[in-house]
Amino acid sequence: MNHPAAIPGPAAVPSRQPARGPLLRRALALLVLAAAALLLWWMSARADTAPPVLTRLALVLPDDATDDDPLVLAWRDAAAETGFQLDLVRASQLLRQGNPLRDAALILPDTLHRRMNDALLARITRLVQDGTRLMLVFDAGVSDMNGRYHPQQSRLSGLAGVRYALYGGLGEGMLREQVAWVDPDALPLLHMPPGKLMRQNSDRPLTSAQPAPASSEQLAVVGYHYGRLRYPMFATDGRFKGRRLMHGDGDNLVAGVQRLGQGEVLFVNMPLTYLKLRTDGLFMHQFLRYFAQDMAQLPQLSPMPEARGALVMNWHIDSGAAVPAMERLAQLGAFEQGPYSVHLTAGPDVDVPGDGLGMDLARNPTMQQWVRRFADRGDEVGGHGGWIHNEFGRLISTQSPARSTQLIERNSEAIWAASGKPVREYSAPTGNHPAWVTPWLRARGVRAFYFTGDIGMAPTRSYQDGKRGAPDVWAFPVLSYGSYAAFEEAAAKQVGEADISAWLQDVSDYCADNRTVRLVYFHPPGIALYPQAFQRWLQHTKLLVGRERLRWTTMAQQADFANRRLQVQWQVQPATSGLQLVASDTDSLAHMTWLLPAQRYAQPRVLTGAAQITRDGPYWRITAGPAAKLVLGLTTVAADASLDAAQIAQTAQTARVAQAAQTNRAAQTAQTAQTAQAAPAASTLPNAL
Repeated sequence: MNHPAAIPGPAAVPSRQPARGPLLRRALALLVLAAAALLLWWMSARADTAPPVLTRLALVLPDDATDDDPLVLAWRDAAAETGFQLDLVRASQLLRQGNPLRDAALILPDTLHRRMNDALLARITRLVQDGTRLMLVFDAGVSDMNGRYHPQQSRLSGLAGVRYALYGGLGEGMLREQVAWVDPDALPLLHMPPGKLMRQNSDRPLTSAQPAPASSEQLAVVGYHYGRLRYPMFATDGRFKGRRLMHGDGDNLVAGVQRLGQGEVLFVNMPLTYLKLRTDGLFMHQFLRYFAQDMAQLPQLSPMPEARGALVMNWHIDSGAAVPAMERLAQLGAFEQGPYSVHLTAGPDVDVPGDGLGMDLARNPTMQQWVRRFADRGDEVGGHGGWIHNEFGRLISTQSPARSTQLIERNSEAIWAASGKPVREYSAPTGNHPAWVTPWLRARGVRAFYFTGDIGMAPTRSYQDGKRGAPDVWAFPVLSYGSYAAFEEAAAKQVGEADISAWLQDVSDYCADNRTVRLVYFHPPGIALYPQAFQRWLQHTKLLVGRERLRWTTMAQQADFANRRLQVQWQVQPATSGLQLVASDTDSLAHMTWLLPAQRYAQPRVLTGAAQITRDGPYWRITAGPAAKLVLGLTTVAADASLDAAQIAQTAQTARVAQAAQTNRAAQTAQTAQTAQAAPAASTLPNAL
């Protein structure tokens, strides 16, 4: 047997080879130089494909889309109201050489952009693979330029992560109406307002008084008067490997996030544009905020002064029965806080002329004293319809506008005479607010009105009959406890006081935690039905106000700020070193506040103007001083801000823990239910596929 030659150890190396050490060192040095050169080459080659730093949103439109199309305005308004920069980009621009949108997160909207060519789809796919974030909505790109559907599935199925628009197999049945269910793990991500969700086997909205939902539970979206809402969506096929946020029947995907190359795609299988134009804009705003702030990590101009949450308490005082209830409100401590929005129906009747059930403000000294007390406190005293509550609400849609406006004017004159101040807010009796009322109110100085559409939303420029009203008039959607908004409605269905108490406190926590504002409304006599719930709510809210996490505001005050905020010009732009946020206003930027994700940006530096910069949870909070211009130096700290499934889950868990610590109340994931308008049937979609 042959044995291998022995391998000598260091001691066996002949002494006549002393030069081996220097040779090895020289070889190692050459290898290091070669490796460095290779690394420099690799970094240079990768520079054009590294994930971009995103600073804005881009709505990708067909070339023939106009800027003032209501379908386009809906997205522009949503971006402005939620606080993100949005550019309009035509398809031909996206197809040009180079990458003019390297710093933009892309949105492919439904309804507007159904027809796309293969070149555009290939371009968008490549941008996502190179690091862009994409929000793909419903029927975007489902047909070619001739309006034909792919014989098997949407050509964007690879981006969505599931097969959908299955025209070849299902025909017109590819589009169906289903209950929309939110996955519990998605609650901290989508920021669904309290009262908006309901467990599968329950008739009560989810609140923090209930056990937190398990990951396997289904949470239905519910609406004011309508219960569980059904939305049009495409049937989907295949297992979604990303992070599911919402689903329909079975495993039908309604919304989910998946990683694709270096980028990510948020697929929303609901007609967001169509819904917003029909007074159901909640999901457009919630998904847009999540996409822009959490996925793309874009800077946000907060909708709130100092980015602090707020509450609007809207009282509807519409009959003589409300007068003695005011004393009960005082006993419960209502007038220790505020200001509030107090709306009155001032006439002597309620149901029909001559019934004598009304407030009769002009001849009621007790109520006149209350109105002066409201005005002296700083409450906003507004009008509640036209003179005779129930009859006005019943007839406004059928009687002549001239008759209706005569009654509104008569009501406003009586309130002005009692308060000494003009009427700046309005609420419609029975919620009946035809679209023509809004411009009429604006011409008389009203910039804010109570609204029973867009349920669950923050104040918004609402769309009715497919069109937006004046750009400076704000609808304040009422927040409801599932199908009920008033205490009388809840009591009629025997809702317990513990449930109402938990919901009210959830509302306060929601506004504080999410730096937003919501409106809740009451009739003073109804408060007698839930006095302990109302009092506990005031006590809880007082604590949040004392900690400077919440404030009370009125509809008019919030509308004034919102209109001033819309005048601010700002953008994030390249600078000699890093990026700059540049903001300006013709008068003052005071109280305007930006939120920058700390995961993306180091602490900003003030280069021009004045600002207070603090760390606020996951954000840098920058509150501008009174100067008319502000320039911030920005330095990015992460090359890739993507959130894969594991990171999303961790974000959800972190949000749960943080909120539980802030409120010291059980189960934040009971962020719940609130109402929206009923979704249209699939058959009513315009040109529905």
